[in-house]
Amino acid sequence: LQQAQRPRMAAMEVDAEAGTLQLYQRDVNCLSDDDRTTRRRALTRLAASVSTLASDEAAGMQTLAALWEQSLRAPLLKLLADPVEKNRELALALTAAVLEALPQPVIRASLAHVAPAAAARLSSSAAAEPTEELRLELLRLLGTLARRAGTPLSVYLPEIAAALRAGFADPFPDAKKAACSLCVQLSDVLAEHIEPHCAMLARALLPALAHQHSRVRTAAVEALVALLLREPSALAELGPQLALLATDRASSVREQAVGSVARLLAEMPHREANTARLLPHLLCALSDEVESIRSLAHTSLARLGGATDVAAQRVQPLAALAPDLMAAADAATFDGAPPEAADARGEEAARVAAAAAAAAAPPFPPELAETTFAAAPPAGAAGLVACELHRLLPPALKELSDWTAKARIRAADTLAGTLWLVGPAATDHLGPLLAALSKTVEDSDEGVARQVRRCAQLVGRSCDLAVYVPLVLDQLRAPSGAALVGSAATAGCGGNSAGGGADFLRGGGHSRMRPAAVTVLEGAETDAGAIGRRAGWLSLLGELLAGATAEQLRPHLSALLATVARPVFCVPGRASDDDAGASFAATQLRLCSFLGQLISSAGAACASGDNGLLLYSALMRVASVPSSAQHGFASQRRAIECLSAMAAAVDGGSAEALHAVFLPPLLAQITAGETYKSWKVDSAEWHLFQALCRQAGGATCARVLLLLLPPLAAVLSPKEEPTLRLTALSLLDSLLSAEGFLAAPEWAEMGEHVLAAMLLPNAVWRAGKPAEHVRLASYSCVQKLLSADAISGEQLGAHMGGALPLLVAGLDDDNVESRRIACVILATALRRLGPSRVSHEQMRQLYPELTKRLDDASDGVRVAACVPLVAMLEQVRYSASWSEAHNFDRTNFGYFVNGLLVHLDDPDPEIQAAVAEVLERAAPIDPPEFCSLVRAVRGRHRSSKLCDALLENAGGHTGGTLV
Repeated sequence: LQQAQRPRMAAMEVDAEAGTLQLYQRDVNCLSDDDRTTRRRALTRLAASVSTLASDEAAGMQTLAALWEQSLRAPLLKLLADPVEKNRELALALTAAVLEALPQPVIRASLAHVAPAAAARLSSSAAAEPTEELRLELLRLLGTLARRAGTPLSVYLPEIAAALRAGFADPFPDAKKAACSLCVQLSDVLAEHIEPHCAMLARALLPALAHQHSRVRTAAVEALVALLLREPSALAELGPQLALLATDRASSVREQAVGSVARLLAEMPHREANTARLLPHLLCALSDEVESIRSLAHTSLARLGGATDVAAQRVQPLAALAPDLMAAADAATFDGAPPEAADARGEEAARVAAAAAAAAAPPFPPELAETTFAAAPPAGAAGLVACELHRLLPPALKELSDWTAKARIRAADTLAGTLWLVGPAATDHLGPLLAALSKTVEDSDEGVARQVRRCAQLVGRSCDLAVYVPLVLDQLRAPSGAALVGSAATAGCGGNSAGGGADFLRGGGHSRMRPAAVTVLEGAETDAGAIGRRAGWLSLLGELLAGATAEQLRPHLSALLATVARPVFCVPGRASDDDAGASFAATQLRLCSFLGQLISSAGAACASGDNGLLLYSALMRVASVPSSAQHGFASQRRAIECLSAMAAAVDGGSAEALHAVFLPPLLAQITAGETYKSWKVDSAEWHLFQALCRQAGGATCARVLLLLLPPLAAVLSPKEEPTLRLTALSLLDSLLSAEGFLAAPEWAEMGEHVLAAMLLPNAVWRAGKPAEHVRLASYSCVQKLLSADAISGEQLGAHMGGALPLLVAGLDDDNVESRRIACVILATALRRLGPSRVSHEQMRQLYPELTKRLDDASDGVRVAACVPLVAMLEQVRYSASWSEAHNFDRTNFGYFVNGLLVHLDDPDPEIQAAVAEVLERAAPIDPPEFCSLVRAVRGRHRSSKLCDALLENAGGHTGGTLV
C-alpha cells in the first residue's frame, strides 16, 4: 500500500512546491519590468521572502534552492547591471543573502552563472560597476563564493584574477582592502590552482603597496605574502617595494612587513634561493624606532636561526638563483673563486660568527648604548646571516651611496644589523666595506651618519685592529690627488680577495690584505677632493677605534701618529682657495677629534717619547694653520685643547712643560738642511715655526735661541718680500715681549748680531706702505731689544755709525708711530752709550733733527722728542770752544737752546712743560750763555713766567742771581 502511495505522495509534494514557488513568481516576473519602481519593490519583497525562507532550515531552504535555480537566478543576476543604482544595490544584497543561505551543492552548481557575472562588473570593461560602494560589495560577494564554493571556483580563476587586478587599482581605498582580503582568501582556498596567476597578481599589487593610506598598504602586504608563498618568482621584481614597506612611515605597516618577511623566510618554498633578498628587511628592522618592531625582528631572527642548521645547510647553486642575486654573488667573488669555494667560505664564516656571538660580552662602544646592538646577538641568527654575507653586502653597500637619504638610511640600518650579527666574519670583506663607510660617515643626513658610525663601531669591536688599521692607514697615506677606485658600488665585496682578513690573522701578512678591487690612482682628484676624502677616513678610523683599549692601541700608535703627523696630511703647503680651504678646515677638525680620542684612550702611551713627538707635531701643525673669517679658528682652538689634554695625560703636567720637551726636536726637524731659506709667507713650515714660538712661551724659546735665530735671520733678509719680513718682525716682537726670552745667556753675544743683521736692515727707508709697516715693526723690535739690556754700550757703540742715520731717518718717517718709537730708541741708545761713546759729529747730527721734531704734526711725537733731548744732554762733554776731547761747544749749544726757546711759548701747556724740562737740564752746561739766551727772548714770550723760572734756576748754578 505504501509503495502504491509513494508516487502519489511525490506528486503531491511537487504540486505543493510548485504552489509555493507560484507565490513568489509574480515578484520574480516583476524583476524584468520596464518600470524601475516596480523592479525595486519586487526586490524589496523578495529580500523579505528570502529572509523568511532562510530562517527555516528544512522546508524553507529547499524552497529557496528551488526558487533560485528555477526562476530567481537569471533575472536577479541580470539586475546587477541595472541602470538604476538603487536597484543594483538591492540586487547585489539579495544575491549575497541567497548565497549565504543556499547549500554548498547549489552554490557550486551556480558558479557558472554567478562568478562571471560578478567578475564582469569589476573588470575594466564598459560593463564595470561605476559606484565604488557597489564595487566593494561585489568583491565581498566573490569572497562569499570563495568561502562557500571552495575548489570548484578554480575554473573561474582567470575572470576572478582580472577582477582582483581591477580591485587593486580601484581608487576606492575600501575596495583595495577588500581585493587584498579576497586575494588572501583565494590563496588559502585555491592554493593548488592560483599559482599561475600569482606573479601577475603580485605585479598588480604594486599601486596598493604604495598607497597613501597605511591600512591599504598593510592589507596589500598581507596579500603579497600570500601570493609569494604560492609562487616566489615575483619576489625579485617586488623586492624594492617590499624594502620600502619595511621602512614605511607608518609603524603598523612596518610591523606587518617585518612579520610578513619572517613568515616568508620560514614558509616560502625554495627559500634558500631568496634568503639573501629577504634577510635585509629583518636586519633593517633591528634599528627601527619602535621597540615592538625591533623586538619582533630580533625574535624572528632568533627563531629562524634556531630552526636552521647552518653548518649543514648548503646554499643553492648559483644557476638556481634569480639573475640579480647571481650578479651580486659574482661581484662578491671578484677574486675568481668558484661558487663552491664561496659557499665553503660562507659556511666557515657562519661558524666564526656563531662562535663570536656566543662569546660576545660587554663593554660595547658608547654609540651603541640603548640600541639592539648593545647585547650579544643570537648565535643561530649570526650563523645564518654570516652564511649569506657575501650576497648581502653588495646591494647594501651600493644602496649606501644612493642619492636619496631614505635609501641611505635603509642601507645603513641593514648594514648595522648585518655587522652586529656576523661579527668577525666581516673581516674578509673589510676592503670594500671600509671604502663605503668612509664615504658616508660624514653624510649630510644626521640619521645616516649616526647609523654609519654605529656600523664602524661594530666593525671595530668585532674585527682585529691588526687587520683594519693598516687598511685605513694606506688610504690616509694616499698622496694628494689620489682617488679610491672600486668602492662598494662597483667592487662588490666578500671572498678572500688577495688573501683576505682571515689569511692575515693566520699569518698571511699585511701585504695580502689589500683588496684587489681597491686601488689608488694618481691625479684622479683635486687636492681639495683628496683632503676631503681623508676627512672621511679619519672619522671612520675614530669610530673604528672608539671601543679600543690602551693595550689594544699600543702596537699601532706609532703607525697611526706617523701617518697623521706628516707635514702635508691636512695642512696646505701654500694658500688655497675658499673651496679647498673649507676641505682643509673640515679635515683639520676631524684630525683634532681623532687625536683627542686617541689621547683619551691611550693616555701616556701616545703622549710621551717618540709617539709624543709625533702627536705634538700633528697638533702644532693644525694649530699653525692661518685661518680666515670664512673658516674661523675652530680647528686651531681644538688643537690647543688637545695639547692641554696631552700634557695632562703625562703625569698631569702643563702645556709649558710639554713645549719644553718637544719644541727642540721639532724645531730641529723643520730647520734641518736650512730649508728655511726657501720659506715664503704662505709656507706651512713658516706657519708652524711661528705657532711653535708663540705657543711655547718666552722661557722655553730662550732655551732654543740658537735654533730660532737662523730661520729668523733668513726670512728677515731685505731681499724677501715685505709681507714675510713683517710677519717675522711681528713674531720677534712678541718674543722680545715674552717673559724670560731675553734672559738667555746667549743674548750677550747674539744681541748685537740681531740688531745689525736682522733689525737695522729692515729700518732702511723704502717706498710704499708695506715698507712703512716693516720699518715700524723693526723700530718696535729695536726698542724692546735695547730696553732689555741685551746689548752692552760697547756693542752698541760699534754699530752706531750705521744705526744712527737710520734712527735719525726714522724721526722724519711718514708714520707717526715710527717717529715716536725712534725718539724712544734714541733716548735708550744714548743712555746705553754714555758720554764717552757719543762723538761731536753724532751730537751735531742728532740735536737739529730732534729739535725739528718739536714742530711735528703730532703732539705725542713732540712730547716724545723731549726724552732723547734730555738723554742727549746727559751725554754732553762740554767745552766753550771746540776740542777733540769734547762733543759739544758753545756755538752748537747756542743753536740748540735757541731752538728750544721757541717752543717754550707753545700754546700747549704739555709741550711747554716738556721743553722747560729739557731747558732745565741744559742750564747747568753753560749758565751764563744760557741766561743770556733766555733774556734775549723773554720779552717776546706771551708770558715770562717760564723764562723767569729758568733764569732763577740757572742763577743757582752760577752761585748768584743773574740780573
